[in-house]
Amino acid sequence: MKKISLVALLAALVMSVNAADIYTESKHVSWEDGGLQIAATAFAGAQPGQKIVVTYTGASDGIEFKVMNANFDHLAGSREAAWISGGGAFEQFLTQSAVDSLKAYGLEIIGANFTCSKVELLDGKELKDGFTVWAGYFWADEWSTLELYYNGYAGVDWSKVEAVRFYSEANRTDYVLNFLKGWGDGEKFADQSDMTMNEEYAELPLTDELRSTLAEASRWLVQFNKEAGAAFNVTDIVLVMQENQGTGIDNTNAQANAVKFFENGQLIILKNGVKYNALGAKL
Repeated sequence: MKKISLVALLAALVMSVNAADIYTESKHVSWEDGGLQIAATAFAGAQPGQKIVVTYTGASDGIEFKVMNANFDHLAGSREAAWISGGGAFEQFLTQSAVDSLKAYGLEIIGANFTCSKVELLDGKELKDGFTVWAGYFWADEWSTLELYYNGYAGVDWSKVEAVRFYSEANRTDYVLNFLKGWGDGEKFADQSDMTMNEEYAELPLTDELRSTLAEASRWLVQFNKEAGAAFNVTDIVLVMQENQGTGIDNTNAQANAVKFFENGQLIILKNGVKYNALGAKL
């Protein structure tokens, strides 16, 4: 008789508890027919690091994730130019900001043309330390560009950010990394020559000028070229925060008796009559 270890059994039980089908019907999604809308109650148990998995068929364009607030803002950490084609599944990993907005407003999945047959909320991965702007798996081959909406870094208190880290599975440092806001002259933030690189990540230290430029950008473009080495996955983009922030919400009790809402596109936490941003800085 085959034995099952206690660890494996517990892992399976945890997976079954955390995994959830939140849509199992069929809807054609298009700009004319509208998107698939899922109420906030479906995300009551969502946690950072989990992933939304959308199963689709008949796709001929892209997919977008939006929160159903007044402006239908893009979900924090979602990708611009997320192209899908034919049939398959698309994974959207959840940052803390994404979880907060989903619990407050719910989700709309929209695009030009595809049929959605299932939406699942599944276990994903453990997020890195810091403020996660994006997490997932992006294949970096020849001049591959990860395009991110500004919602992933909206509301950040940049005075407390020391650096931006680009994590990958390259396990080497001899690749190209261009960090930009657009393709025109003067629209590059930095490249690998401005960064400290190791086999785990490339880190861009921030100046006051860079902080302002990054905060004001309407999108981030992160371009990779594998050069002579093998293609690889990019896995996380994280803001490295100051270790001793000094002020803000008491991190040991940040969620107690707090109300979260969005104001002018920024996540606001109201606690004891005082407003804080997503990082706990007093407004």
